[in-house]
Amino acid sequence: MAALKQRFRQWWEYFSTNDIKSSKSRSILLYLGFVLISAILWCFLTFNNIFTIDMQLPVRVVGKPDNVRFLTNVPDTITVSVNDKGSAFVKYMFKSTPVIELRFTDYASADGVFKVDATHLKKLILRQLSRGTTVASVLPDNITAKYTDGPGKKVPVVVDIEVDPELLYMQNGPITKSVDSVMVYGDQKTLAEITEVYTYHIKADKLTDTLYRKVSIAPLRGAVVEPRSIEVVVPIEKMVIQRQKVQIAVRNTPPGVKVIVFPSSVEVSYRAPMSMQKRQAEVTVVVDYNAIDASNTNKVAVQMGEAPAVFTDFKLSVDSVEYIIEKQRLP
Repeated sequence: MAALKQRFRQWWEYFSTNDIKSSKSRSILLYLGFVLISAILWCFLTFNNIFTIDMQLPVRVVGKPDNVRFLTNVPDTITVSVNDKGSAFVKYMFKSTPVIELRFTDYASADGVFKVDATHLKKLILRQLSRGTTVASVLPDNITAKYTDGPGKKVPVVVDIEVDPELLYMQNGPITKSVDSVMVYGDQKTLAEITEVYTYHIKADKLTDTLYRKVSIAPLRGAVVEPRSIEVVVPIEKMVIQRQKVQIAVRNTPPGVKVIVFPSSVEVSYRAPMSMQKRQAEVTVVVDYNAIDASNTNKVAVQMGEAPAVFTDFKLSVDSVEYIIEKQRLP
């Protein structure tokens, strides 16, 4: 305190002899001096008072074997309400946050439960704090988590996805996954009931380009999944209109009967992925003999036959053609 008074006296003499001689300047300097003294007195009084604050302390499990997996979460942090003098809390401001380390072998039981009771947890916390600090409360007041060291089970992943491309675009190909199956860990009874796992629901609409998405696996009660997320790819392509001439085929003609249609070919238009616009679709256009009604008209309907699923929106240039039936003498 004496050193601080000496320092203040030196500042006063310096400013008093360096062109700060007006009454206004002296008043400002005097005011600042009183503010400084008041702040110092407040700090001394405050730092001797007892305060209660909440601290977030990280929790770390150490010494856990590689084959052990927690089935329920160990909290990453715990909230500790502590009492101490204000001066002690100033020390905490300049120190790194204490970490509560829990050695796995000290708290793991043979029945697959990792438990730190309230008494042990409070002792571990006090070891990380100053000697005069007292703990008022801990939240959570104990740590309990289930674990397993048994082998996992490999199960397939089902992607729960809803895709709606923009107009004139389409999904061109199957959805691909970074992995087709994942490992599930849990007790034997739980694993026996799990045959597949699902991703969280994905909904993507108005797509104009291939969708790349990282999606998490939906959690399972009493089990953990590794990896916990996968990547999915949905190929999206723009559609272009193509046209081509296709010969008309006649089906279901009985033996000894020949049907000739006019014209013998028809123009087919359809939508195709842009990557396939230079390829001709292997499509068929057919006339069904059983649809011929000679008593009614001399025309028969033309319809689409087979076509690859990648091509859509087929349209024919005509909906019917004329025909002639020739009967041949059977041998």
